[in-house]
Amino acid sequence: MAVIFSFIFLSALGACVRWFIGRKGPIGVLVVNVIGSFLLALTSNWVDPYFTAIGIGGLGAFTTFSTFTSDAVSLKENRGLLSASSYVVGTAVLSISAAGLGLLII
Repeated sequence: MAVIFSFIFLSALGACVRWFIGRKGPIGVLVVNVIGSFLLALTSNWVDPYFTAIGIGGLGAFTTFSTFTSDAVSLKENRGLLSASSYVVGTAVLSISAAGLGLLII
């Protein structure tokens, strides 16, 4: 039962922190996704109930693909394809690199 309540609490907390940081626009969302990728990699070898609560619940709610996609479309419409493409590629490269670093640490 504690895992269920932890999952719910951490999901709500992750979503609130993402919303707060994400208000900074695409840069905020980039920061959230890179940090979330790094932290998720750090927790990837934890025992299942804890990974479920912290990794999937908290960090899953903290990171965001839908806002990332929305920001990419908005950047294309307002600043052009180069800006949107740079954002998409930069987010992917930085997030994967952060996850790789997290995996190296554990």
